[in-house]
Amino acid sequence: MKSTRYIGLLLLMVLFGCKTDDSSQSTHWAITNVTVIDSKQNRLDQQTVLVNGNKIEQVGPTAEIDLPESVQLIDGTGKFLIPGLWDAHVHLTYDEDIGPSMFKLFMVNGVTSIRDTGGQLDLMQPYREEAQANPTGIPRLKFSGPLLDGLPRVYDGSTPFRPNLSVGIRTANQARNRVNELAAAGVDLIKAYEMLQPEILEAVLEAAAKKGLPVTGHVPLSTDVITASNAGLRSIEHMRNLEMSCTLDWEKLMETRRKELKAGIREAGGDLRSRLHQLQRTYAIENQDSAIRAKVLGTLAKNNTWLVPTLAILAFRENRVYARPDWREKFKYLPDSIGSRWLVNAKRLAKLPLDSAGIKFANWGYDMVGRLPEAGVGIMAGTDTPIAFLTPGFSLHEELRLLVNSGLTPLQALEAATVKPAEYFNMQDELGTVVAGKIADLLLLDANPLDDIENTQRIRAVIKDGYLHDRTKLDTWLQELEGS
Repeated sequence: MKSTRYIGLLLLMVLFGCKTDDSSQSTHWAITNVTVIDSKQNRLDQQTVLVNGNKIEQVGPTAEIDLPESVQLIDGTGKFLIPGLWDAHVHLTYDEDIGPSMFKLFMVNGVTSIRDTGGQLDLMQPYREEAQANPTGIPRLKFSGPLLDGLPRVYDGSTPFRPNLSVGIRTANQARNRVNELAAAGVDLIKAYEMLQPEILEAVLEAAAKKGLPVTGHVPLSTDVITASNAGLRSIEHMRNLEMSCTLDWEKLMETRRKELKAGIREAGGDLRSRLHQLQRTYAIENQDSAIRAKVLGTLAKNNTWLVPTLAILAFRENRVYARPDWREKFKYLPDSIGSRWLVNAKRLAKLPLDSAGIKFANWGYDMVGRLPEAGVGIMAGTDTPIAFLTPGFSLHEELRLLVNSGLTPLQALEAATVKPAEYFNMQDELGTVVAGKIADLLLLDANPLDDIENTQRIRAVIKDGYLHDRTKLDTWLQELEGS
């Protein structure tokens, strides 16, 4: 395992080099006559954006900005400038073979920041070190370390997932100690998982609050959404178990789950979780209560508990991205060992009959996402890549498409992938909008994303920490990946 990890780090350094900076590129440059779009300012036409070092120095109407003669000029006529994108739910250590490719795939897709929501801590450290050493060529990395789960834990080593992906916690003291250890290791958030008992979840939340760390997670099967939100859960991934708290008889469902959890203590955690989902999910979806749902969403809004819908995987069985030839074409950018396996499995899965339960769950997810803006619930865009054939980087654009199809405006979808994740980490004064004084993480587009959210894929250049990677550079990276 250790030798594989070092080989992965070596490949990462070969792919990117120790530093991406090109001394021939000016560190003082400007995009002129460009249309600026962000969720706080909407649309500003005929703007000049001046970048100095890694910061935005000025933003304003082109006619009103005097530029120094030494500044390198980039003509932005007919183009659109948005903040760099976040994928707020990724797993870098899910598969060591794909890990070294993920950063470059994020970058060519304009994903300049990522939030890793569960990974093996020792495998994460090399990625963090490389991201810190190469801020202009690698996405900004925020990560949680292993999942904090109860017993039996979902990922216990009996599945393809790594045995160290999660930690099974028996007592509140163990929970507090584990949070303190993760804080000392430099994590940016804590990930709580589905088998935690209520008192242990509370201990996790209290310990994390003392360390100033947000806690995200799946709402545990033994806890309802309102209780978890009131206790301080900062965000909910995949809207997991939200449906079970939005039924009129949610308390009866909870009582059943707690009995099954107690009786199933000797089962494999993954099997027990799946059995409970199969037992209650479809019933809960078919028996949603509008008044209870309004109360739940109102509580989330009041407590500033956000949702990360990850529709790209939640709607996996209905959206069937793996069945699309254009999507499978993207597998060519993965390492051969991964791409060939994904292609075989995707074709096999595409031949299977549609799953009615999965389709119902997807349609519930679409409907729920459409209700969130009016309810005042914050949303972050994330994907769960590289799980479920979700190619890194490309999957974020698929997520944006699904968010808009579910009822968000293109501007709201951009907000979920730009300023909202920045706010989550209290970085709103540094990232998320195109404003003077902020870090120059930007995306130059050939078409207007407000007209069609799929225009976020029409990338002319990616700017990371003030360094501009033009289309030629991005295409070179893709060619290198295709040949790997």
